[in-house]
Amino acid sequence: MKKSFFLCLFLFCSAIAFGQWHIDEDFEGITTLPAGWITYDDGDGMTWRNLENASHAHSGTRFAFADNYFPNQNCDWLITPQLSIASGDSLKFYTRAWYDTENLQVYVSTTGNAISNFSTQILNLQGLGTAFQYASYNLSAYAGQNIYIGFKWQCVTYGIIVDDVKIGQPLIVTPELNLPESVTFWQGETLTVDFTPYVVATDINNIQLSWQTPEHIYISATGLAVTFSSDNWNGTENITFTLTDNITGLTATDTLQIIVHPLPTVDMALQTILSPQNNEYVNSAFSPVVVVKNNGQILWEDQLEISFKVYNSQNVLVDSMASYFNPVLEPEATYEAVFPSFSIGAEGVYTGTFQINLSDNNPTNDTISQIFNVILRVNTGGPDAFGYRYRDSTAENGPVFNWIDISSTGNSTIMYGVNAFNGDDNFSEPIPFGFSFPFYGLNYTTAYVDINGEILLADNNWYTEYPDSGWGNDGNMFNYMYPIPGYTQMPGLIAVYWDDLHCDQGSGDIYFQSFGEEPNRYCVIQWHNVRFHAGTGASTLLDFEVILHENGEIVMQYNSTATGQTGANVPHDNGKSATIALQSADATMGICYLREIVQNNVYLGVEPAGNLLFDGLAIHFYSGEDTQAPFITHTAPGNTFNPSPVLTARVLDLSELANVTLHYNFGEDWNTLEGVATGDGNYDFALPLIPAGHTFSYYFAAADINNNSSTLPATAPTEVFQFKILPSENTAVLLAYSGKQDYQHTELPVYIERLNNANITYDIYNWEEYAEYTIPDVYSTILAYANTGTASPATLYLSQKLMDFLNSGTIDNPKNLFFSSDGFAFSQAGTPNSHPMKQLLNGYFRTYSVSTGGGGGTNGLAGPDVFSYQEGTILCTSYSPVGNAGTEYNVYANSPDCIFAYDSVPDWYVDLVPYPEIGAVNAFVFEDGPVDGHAYLYHGVCATAVETPIFRTFYFSFDFSQLNNSAQSSAFFSYLMDWFEVYPTSIHENDLPLVQSKLMPNYPNPFNPKTTIAFTLAKAGKVDINIYNLKGQKVKTLLSDNLLPGKHSIVWDGKDDKGSGLGSGIYFVKMQTGKTTETRKITLLK
Repeated sequence: MKKSFFLCLFLFCSAIAFGQWHIDEDFEGITTLPAGWITYDDGDGMTWRNLENASHAHSGTRFAFADNYFPNQNCDWLITPQLSIASGDSLKFYTRAWYDTENLQVYVSTTGNAISNFSTQILNLQGLGTAFQYASYNLSAYAGQNIYIGFKWQCVTYGIIVDDVKIGQPLIVTPELNLPESVTFWQGETLTVDFTPYVVATDINNIQLSWQTPEHIYISATGLAVTFSSDNWNGTENITFTLTDNITGLTATDTLQIIVHPLPTVDMALQTILSPQNNEYVNSAFSPVVVVKNNGQILWEDQLEISFKVYNSQNVLVDSMASYFNPVLEPEATYEAVFPSFSIGAEGVYTGTFQINLSDNNPTNDTISQIFNVILRVNTGGPDAFGYRYRDSTAENGPVFNWIDISSTGNSTIMYGVNAFNGDDNFSEPIPFGFSFPFYGLNYTTAYVDINGEILLADNNWYTEYPDSGWGNDGNMFNYMYPIPGYTQMPGLIAVYWDDLHCDQGSGDIYFQSFGEEPNRYCVIQWHNVRFHAGTGASTLLDFEVILHENGEIVMQYNSTATGQTGANVPHDNGKSATIALQSADATMGICYLREIVQNNVYLGVEPAGNLLFDGLAIHFYSGEDTQAPFITHTAPGNTFNPSPVLTARVLDLSELANVTLHYNFGEDWNTLEGVATGDGNYDFALPLIPAGHTFSYYFAAADINNNSSTLPATAPTEVFQFKILPSENTAVLLAYSGKQDYQHTELPVYIERLNNANITYDIYNWEEYAEYTIPDVYSTILAYANTGTASPATLYLSQKLMDFLNSGTIDNPKNLFFSSDGFAFSQAGTPNSHPMKQLLNGYFRTYSVSTGGGGGTNGLAGPDVFSYQEGTILCTSYSPVGNAGTEYNVYANSPDCIFAYDSVPDWYVDLVPYPEIGAVNAFVFEDGPVDGHAYLYHGVCATAVETPIFRTFYFSFDFSQLNNSAQSSAFFSYLMDWFEVYPTSIHENDLPLVQSKLMPNYPNPFNPKTTIAFTLAKAGKVDINIYNLKGQKVKTLLSDNLLPGKHSIVWDGKDDKGSGLGSGIYFVKMQTGKTTETRKITLLK
């Protein structure tokens, strides 16, 4: 074939010059940033890094990425190694925002790679969207110099991506265009040829293709995909194509012969495959369908044999069949050939090929193929713990799709009871069903309907009543945050198509309407013409509904499941980021049909992967035969002063309950008590009078009329609940702990260890558990604490009871109170004198606080603007009755109040407290700290002591655990007990209520860099605690040891077994001990 090259002398001479890329970085094949690249972080810990995510990469699967969870705070730099620039060098790269929009600036430094060296800005890219933008800059002005290039990102929304960075210039390549001799197609058809294999150029993405104007044939091109067609002509025409290399300016040409055959007389063509679709399902029947077109010039009225063959990914024939059809087709007419039902029994990628078994004038269109996936669809599921099951319309005996359109007859949920249309993240006012709807053993008559495709039946913290502030944007789009069951923030959940959805006024709405007569009534809730919030260019809108039947059955139907929107961070169509599920009001029971999975803030897909939605799908949730045991839940109480408490348990079951009983023992024999139903599945048990000092052991049992039975704890009576009636015999010390403020059990174990080591008998009581109580007079000493010191009703009540306790002291029997809190003094500031917290602090601790500006403050160790934990010391004064005078005690704390001692009780309390003339002494003061080696309020007071003839008090403005040197903490406690005249006894008991072995919520959660995981053990034994990722892979063994019964805790630092830090995301803590297995979700944020 004749070829010609038109090369000017200058360009030819340039072609022999050496070009090179100093940097040609696609970030592939490595997991870190390339060698020599450096980053600067603004201090939030979120830095530029190498991230893998194929859906977001410009090429390959990896790219440079920076993100930030606190928008408008982050300013991060990514800096290249030093580069020696030659004339003609350029910077080229691709960049985009992860979500919404971002800005990116690029700087050059000729002096160094410190941030201060980057004074010349060369690019200022504003408003970058989620589509990649190509950026380039000619660096010839820096020829002969050594430079650094810095990418500076100031966070706008969330994250920025940079990929395929090139700095330098390419090797100059002589372009070539080596086309085939000819191409052939039929008149009236269209042929597309990919020219890519025939092109040689410097950069195939930076070329231009042109051609001479044809005489008869129509030619168009998209990139290197060239399309030929000829509707009214046949014959042969030669066309010359020209390739231009935009980088070098060089060109190459070649001539292609185009042959157009005349219209055939007889030509039955396979035009389009309608089935199989892109996704079919294992062992789920589908009917292959292909469109046949008469491309000939005469009427077709004969029999037509078409075969259908399926090949696996190794091109091995899996199955085949042939069918005969009798279409009567005029020229250009089409016919849908529908085959008998067909199914495939294994997952995989397959090719379906249709072939017309006919000799006609054009055999090229007698065969058509399509690749499709066969995936496993979990089209039946359950039962869950309550007994709910599901079956979809692809399953045997599944529901039949029967769409009920109420868009012209129903009432709007969005406008129900309000005066404005809010179509984004909006729960409706409670809409009525017109009947009682049973759901997980409870009955509901109304529902809160969210724009985002889900409803809540139970009272919740999302819904804001109209017209309160925020009523129009109270919805929840975060379907992926927690597993179901277990998403406690979503009580009584029915998730129909739960995603981030939007409803535009005038084009869409959500409707509800009830039908039928008792007992066969049903309510339809229809999301009509809604779209996804993210992305643009919707070609269709979503249309789906849920039908709630009076008998408790639920049918979900999907009329339209995709919009075709583009530009979102993750796919949404067909439920690719949706949740479809049910969950009980207490989130302990639930069943999931489809769930979105997100880990490390990266979208992983949905599970089960085969349960994507499609138009015409129906899902039926129903109870079926009751084979499930009654589901019992109970909040175990702690120790109590009430000798005859009432216990409550909730028992839910599909069937009528035959009995609900409490089995208890506080002596030698077990007794039984029948529960009294109080509604909503709750049963009360009024206990008999229990003598003080006795431990009450108990468990619950329930059975339904189908002889399904259960106990709680599940292994009862081997494992039981326990609490104690206080006070214990011969016990004078009460440890009053904070169950809510200390929910991660940071403080309680320290007190228990100190008391046990001192061999002191004590009782334990959670002062936040009961609304009312009276402290028995047998106690001479109370050790109380309040981590946060929050002014809650429970704290106010405790303050009053502690004052009553101190007032009950006598000269012969004085009372002692130790109170530790790093926030109590600050919390009572500004309250009236009648406030119990203020009266306790001023009148009994004879202590007060002052604001920061007045010389006090909320953090005497590090200052009011520091909220992190800091190390330091406190100094024991010569006035202190506790501690060794002149000794510094190590502390590690985040917000210890600075306090001051009264010389005497202030005037407003003189008539209310005993011995008002006696003041407090300064017991401890702040000493060392992070401010030039000193504490922020150097020698400011942090502990006071009061001693009167009838009581002693010691107020400590740290949490006791913040005395972080164990030996010093023990010595401090020993001094305290000596001052209180509390002496060791021969026997001591840990009177924590013995409850079931249980994994407690970790704190903090989310966390960074570490979190405390607390757990309880009912009895001594082997305990294994492990961390798993979302894929179920174990990443860390936290604990594998034999432990004593009681409460324990362990700290996880976010690292795996190899000591490597794990990425941000959702993980699961799993505890196994004996027959008990507990799992909780935790979130690591970096």
